[in-house]
Amino acid sequence: MKSVTERASAYLARMPASISGQKGDAAAFSAAVALVRGFDLSEQEALPLLSLWNKDCLPPWREKDLRYKLSCAAKSTKVPAGCLLKAERPRRGQSTRGAKSGNRTCRPDRPSKTCSTSQSTPPSTAQPKAGATPAAPAEDRAWLRAAWPEFHPLTHADIRAVAELRGILPDAVDLAQRHGFVRVAEVQGHRCLVITEGTFAQVRRLDGQPLVKADGTRIKARNLSGSQGAFIGQRWLGETTHVLLVEGAIGLIEGLAAMLLVDTPHAWSILAATSASSRFARDSALLERLRGKEVHIIPDADEAGMDAASSWLADLQSAGLYAIARLLPKPLKDLGDVLHLPEADRQHILDGLFITRK
Repeated sequence: MKSVTERASAYLARMPASISGQKGDAAAFSAAVALVRGFDLSEQEALPLLSLWNKDCLPPWREKDLRYKLSCAAKSTKVPAGCLLKAERPRRGQSTRGAKSGNRTCRPDRPSKTCSTSQSTPPSTAQPKAGATPAAPAEDRAWLRAAWPEFHPLTHADIRAVAELRGILPDAVDLAQRHGFVRVAEVQGHRCLVITEGTFAQVRRLDGQPLVKADGTRIKARNLSGSQGAFIGQRWLGETTHVLLVEGAIGLIEGLAAMLLVDTPHAWSILAATSASSRFARDSALLERLRGKEVHIIPDADEAGMDAASSWLADLQSAGLYAIARLLPKPLKDLGDVLHLPEADRQHILDGLFITRK
């Protein structure tokens, strides 16, 4: 039987990372509450677990801030001590709004103003468009994410399967895995590739067959319930000087594959918009992380892709960043199509996409 610390560590691994500008303060507080209230660990026992979880946060919290979160969480009164020790993991299809302990819900309080620590930028005050479906509250999304299936590293066979399915080098898949962007999980009874970062996770079947929605619709990719995030690949920005911005979560792997095929003296990273509707207004902190970098946008060759690229270009340039859009030759639709071309044609296009101003 697993120890309390092992169970707490596994539970924390399924909780969302704290992302600046995306209610990161609440995510960090929820993680702290889960440890010191839900699993009834002491603050000293909880700190190493919270520090390990903190490595995936953007940006990571300082140790003194983590200690403060744990201290505040220990004073939380709405979460019964040890409730997660008694709670069962939700079964497939079961509500995930909180594990029950007696008549009380094992669910963290929202952080009070006195327990908040300055890391995240204020949330956007923009109003949703008329007719748009309101997003689930951040607290509900967090509990939906807590019920995600367990993610595991890819095996060598998994890496080869993804590479063959996408027509890319296995090295690109391995690189994505080593930086934590891809994992595998069982979804709908199938082994699936998970493209993930922070609070976002999208799954695709490893055998290339479609997934099925509740209404019977067949889809090639599905965002796991509670997924949230406009752009992924941010963990890899680091000290890179140049960024390739592509559309679609799978574009992150295709961008890495393209990068491995070009000879460039610059340090590149790949940033993938999770959809054509992704906007920098939803992640204003990202604009600051891109400052001083050269951004090359590769739009999908359809109306939605062109509209998205125009918006990204305008946002980047308005923020004072150098950005340029590189259009693919017809009839190619996206970067994945480029990777399937004969070697000579493919190389000619890729070299053009990575041409820099200096």
